[in-house]
Amino acid sequence: MKLLALLLVLALRRLEWREQRLRPLLRRLLLAPAPLAAMLAVTAGGRLLVLVLFWAAIGFLVRFGVNDWLLSLPLLATYVLLLWALVGRDRLGEDLNEYLRRWYLHEPQELAVFARERFGVEADSPGALHRAVLRALFVRAFRENYAWIIVFALTGLPGLLVLALLDAAGNGNEPLLAREAQDMRARLDWLLARLLGVTLRLTGNSARAWPMLDNRLLDDEDPAEELVAAVCVAAAGVSPQAPEGEAPDVGLDITDARGLLLRTQVVWIMLMAVSVIIGF
Repeated sequence: MKLLALLLVLALRRLEWREQRLRPLLRRLLLAPAPLAAMLAVTAGGRLLVLVLFWAAIGFLVRFGVNDWLLSLPLLATYVLLLWALVGRDRLGEDLNEYLRRWYLHEPQELAVFARERFGVEADSPGALHRAVLRALFVRAFRENYAWIIVFALTGLPGLLVLALLDAAGNGNEPLLAREAQDMRARLDWLLARLLGVTLRLTGNSARAWPMLDNRLLDDEDPAEELVAAVCVAAAGVSPQAPEGEAPDVGLDITDARGLLLRTQVVWIMLMAVSVIIGF
């Protein structure tokens, strides 16, 4: 069921759906029990814990309480809608295509504006800008795609609901609850980044990726985004620094990056397939 739902969502990602309308509805739904949580806990951390336990329990009841085939169809629809709302369309691929187009048009000012708006990076030279874009695209892939896929593959509906709750609360209007949710999400991302890093050892340049991961594997002060960017760049075989006096091979770098991300996605789909076979 999980595998089928993920495959459907990945197939639908290229369609022009307005999935962004689903996210506000999902966030309101996830935060609807907040008044109940406020009755049971005083601190923001306590309220967040109540919400996490509530949605985890809902996920377990739905996931393990549905055994009938007919009842499994609504569960599949729930999986697809939830994943579609959280993962959405492949905007990263669209942004990469536009980045390549602007690079080859040799319009540095427009390229710099696009990189700042879509990837949140700036640099003094085209080579440095390209390296910054590569790091940013891996971080975006982690935040927008792989964090959700890994949690869904390992925990199913309960973990997906909890991660969606942390995302909703972290972007909510209550500052204290948002801060607690962001802290909990950062701790979860620390683990997810290392799981992704181990996968990259299988799908990318292991000789370069493993030393980068091994040195930082248990460093609890290392931000997840920094680790993901460093390990992904190493696994893709891209030089972390632009060579002096040489223009970067942007097309080759983007092709290598896309290939790495696709292979990593396939590995997690295969792991989900194995879990289905063994009945997990």
